Amino acid sequence: MNEAINEKCELLLKNSSAIRNKYFFDDAHMCLIAGLIFTSADKEVDTEKLKECKKLLEKNTGLLSNLRANPKLVILSKMALSDDPEQYINNVSEVYKKIHGGKQLETSYMALAATLICDLGRQDEAEDLVVKAEQIRSLMDKDHPVLTASEDTSFIMLLALTEKNPERIVSDIEEAYDYLKNTCKLKSSSNAIQGLSEVLAVSYGDTKDKCDKVVRIFNTFTERKAKFGSDNELIVIGSLINVDLDTDTLVNEILDAEVCLKGLKGFKDSEMDRKKRMMYAAMLVSEVYGLRSDIIGNSIMTNALSAVIGKQIAAAISLGVNLVSMAIPAAADEEESKDDKGDNTGEAETDTAKE
Repeated sequence: MNEAINEKCELLLKNSSAIRNKYFFDDAHMCLIAGLIFTSADKEVDTEKLKECKKLLEKNTGLLSNLRANPKLVILSKMALSDDPEQYINNVSEVYKKIHGGKQLETSYMALAATLICDLGRQDEAEDLVVKAEQIRSLMDKDHPVLTASEDTSFIMLLALTEKNPERIVSDIEEAYDYLKNTCKLKSSSNAIQGLSEVLAVSYGDTKDKCDKVVRIFNTFTERKAKFGSDNELIVIGSLINVDLDTDTLVNEILDAEVCLKGLKGFKDSEMDRKKRMMYAAMLVSEVYGLRSDIIGNSIMTNALSAVIGKQIAAAISLGVNLVSMAIPAAADEEESKDDKGDNTGEAETDTAKE
């Protein structure tokens, strides 16, 4: 087994256990996700610093703020990893206000979208990104009004951060959705296929090729009699398409990581089902082979948190870091190389609480 993956598994256990012991009244999945944030940054959690960050969070946000609700442990972890925790939460608060704009119900998904923008250091572009995200959502609502919900907020913001314009983004989503559902006959819910299509639209490249790779990875698990989850878990496979491994090797690495996790407290059969454990294993493998830590300082897994907040399985936790870190820089490079071809470039809920 890859030693780096083994070390990630053990660090995840250490971090999530430390956070769970300190915040035992919080949701167990959120403790695990907070542990993943530190693990992605190759750091051991400092619970005392988390305590200090909690005081700063309470000092700089209102009592009913969504920043202190479901995503609290995520935000505390990001604060603890930042060079200036108080400045970080102030930046997130300001971006969060711009996202909800006082015009709609505030949600925890908006809070997560705000952290995504700040993690990329693009808070000064927040107003333009919010406008672009609203354009994307409006176009998506025309095609799939039932499937587009508040849970998509952080995915849509991730798409807004790319260099693609809104029309191309939605076109890519539609092409992937139709191909996966009607040509590939992917056996999954419409919502999961929609989410996967959004994930694939983040990166450049031929849409059908990307879809084929996802299906190939998924089918390889089935052939190994280790069926990968086909609901929200399926989305995490979207973060694997840029991993530079052949399909068989990639699947082997994930299965090895799953065996490693199975032997750790919190991941045993009596505590977690195999599909969910395989999903976490896939996230760790994706990080080891795909992470561009020079692009995103600390490894934050924003988008799958929507699933946890929605009380669904924590799907695609690695998307925020792996797809942004790999796809967005690659997109910029590709756009530059395609200038001569006239390729388009970018332009610049239901928790109810008040900031």
